[in-house]
Amino acid sequence: MKRRYFLGGALGVAGAAALDASAAATASSPAPYDLIVIGAGTAGIPAAIFASRRGAKVLLVDAADDIGGTLHLANGQVSAAGTHVQVAKGIKDSPRQHYEDVMALSRGLADANVVRLTAEQAPATVNWLLDSGLTPLPDHPVTGDSPGRKAYSVPRYLWGAGEGRDILAVLRRELAPEVASGRVRLALKTRVEQLISDGSRVVGVRAAGLTAHGRHVLVTTGGYAMNAGLFQELSGVPAYAAASYPHSQGDALGWAREVGAQLRGQSLHRPGTGSVLTSFSYPAKVYVRFETRPQRRLPWEIWVNEQGRRFIREDEPLVNNRTSALLSQSNLRYHIIFDQAILDAAPPGLPAWDRATLIQHFDNHPMFVRADSLDALAERAGISAAALKETVSSYNRSVALQGDFLGREHLPMAIAKPPYFAICHLGHSATSSTGLVVDEQLRVTNANGEPIQGLYAAGEVLGSGATLGDAFAPGMMLTPALALGRWLGLTLSLG
Repeated sequence: MKRRYFLGGALGVAGAAALDASAAATASSPAPYDLIVIGAGTAGIPAAIFASRRGAKVLLVDAADDIGGTLHLANGQVSAAGTHVQVAKGIKDSPRQHYEDVMALSRGLADANVVRLTAEQAPATVNWLLDSGLTPLPDHPVTGDSPGRKAYSVPRYLWGAGEGRDILAVLRRELAPEVASGRVRLALKTRVEQLISDGSRVVGVRAAGLTAHGRHVLVTTGGYAMNAGLFQELSGVPAYAAASYPHSQGDALGWAREVGAQLRGQSLHRPGTGSVLTSFSYPAKVYVRFETRPQRRLPWEIWVNEQGRRFIREDEPLVNNRTSALLSQSNLRYHIIFDQAILDAAPPGLPAWDRATLIQHFDNHPMFVRADSLDALAERAGISAAALKETVSSYNRSVALQGDFLGREHLPMAIAKPPYFAICHLGHSATSSTGLVVDEQLRVTNANGEPIQGLYAAGEVLGSGATLGDAFAPGMMLTPALALGRWLGLTLSLG
């Protein structure tokens, strides 16, 4: 694929101008850049903008043919304490409170240094976006509370109607004059293959047809959700769903490790409570989700793991408890089991479907199984028949006694009338929990905890584990990327 450099306009593919041969030669000459940014996305663009405004010469490199990265798909949700929208509504908040909320929501598993710096830099970052044209929804900010999941202590969470595209539109406008000035050179369709080290520090990058040197190298790309092999290696489970940005291949983790970088977050994968996928050929697409939130629909069914055993009270109200229970199951797989009587009496578990659509799927979709006996159902679902029959019998006794060993309270009906049904749910995530270890200045560190000179990281390459732990904190995917990228652009030395 031919490398292309873009200089002006909207900074997309259309209407962009190519760098001439002399500019390409400059990119390959010794140390011409103050800052090389790998990844023209949520963290990389603010870093380039604010470094350029200080007079820095910046090379901004991306493997895609357009800037924006995951903002093309993201919900565009950010959070900050002390924003204009909070002030306008009389909401009192502070970065310290934001930090404490995130650390509590993540149960202390997020990186305290990363979260603290994010909370400190988020107000100015979000206010910059607001001043530059980002328009939040009218009722924002909000706390981010959802059924079974308490979020922030005060409203500080917001997004625009156009979601991630709204933020990207702002970043395009803000980046354009920096590119037009010549201080930022943008190399798209340029996949970095290696970091260049002189033995004491990282001094540049190498890609096909491009060698560039600089005072600082900032890595912002590094998500691996679309690399099935690397996902399995780092998360320990299959990459079930292909639902992320196509360029999220995790290359940066490989070449950063080659210069001594360390990883964290391998145990912080967040699978939610699963989905039905298009097929058992992975990675697949998310097809539909059975309603598992008891606040929206109380369960009539039971959930059984690959061994045919129940593993949680199906009416567990807290999202984190449901997610933790699924994390302890092999392959993050379970089946939702019910019978004809429940099908006839229960509210729809798939509210968007009518009954005919549901029934049809038991004839033509691999994750929907029907049989006239529990033995046959178990065989078709790939679970132990003896265990499934024992599980159903135990559950039916719980219904008769109105008392359940797992603590389930909603026990409306036994599972006893054939045919029997099973719907497979698989836990998955579009985020990458594992990322590079950094210090309080976002310098990438080695096995001894020492900074690798010249190498910095922000954005997706830090891993969701650094900003969320294995839980959910509203806005703590995009906000750290935007805020930390901007901070590095403002603070990295230029002299």
